[in-house]
Amino acid sequence: MTCREKDDDATSEFIDTSWIELYEDEEKYYTMFYPEKASEIKVNMLYINKENELEKIGENMLYLNPADKINRMDLVKLIKETDKLDNIQYKLTGIRVYNIDLNHTDLKHFMSNPNKYDFTTEIRNMEDYVLKPTINCLQDVNRIYILFTEDTLHEKKTGRNNNSTNHHQTKRIKFNIDHKKTRKKR
Repeated sequence: MTCREKDDDATSEFIDTSWIELYEDEEKYYTMFYPEKASEIKVNMLYINKENELEKIGENMLYLNPADKINRMDLVKLIKETDKLDNIQYKLTGIRVYNIDLNHTDLKHFMSNPNKYDFTTEIRNMEDYVLKPTINCLQDVNRIYILFTEDTLHEKKTGRNNNSTNHHQTKRIKFNIDHKKTRKKR
């Protein structure tokens, strides 16, 4: 054994590291209050009929890769897959993201006065969207809301509307081939 190894052994006998382990054990209970990146988010599709009534609600899970990033192509794919329900075509009306971005220090203020906080964001352009880190225990509250309304233009194109009183008539024109000249009637 060298002189240096003897010094290391002697030093390790005098340093007490048990307090670090004790701190880490206590800290396990509070990890749920630290912000983390989301790896998945629930998506709710809200379907509104012609009378502006909420007709149906659908729910999917969107897996985020990389974490905290809503990929544009994944969102477009989800919209294309869900814009038709029960043989009724719907059009996209809006997309909103509900993302709670509180720190553990703000949690007490939020509980006493939740009306001061607004966590919704409207997505106007179909681009990648980065979520803000959320407290671990509130990750399940984050959502994407996709609003669909019944597409009345698609209905007219396909002729599905039975209440329509539009009767198209074809105007018939007869030509008299015996007279070679055209005369204007007066």
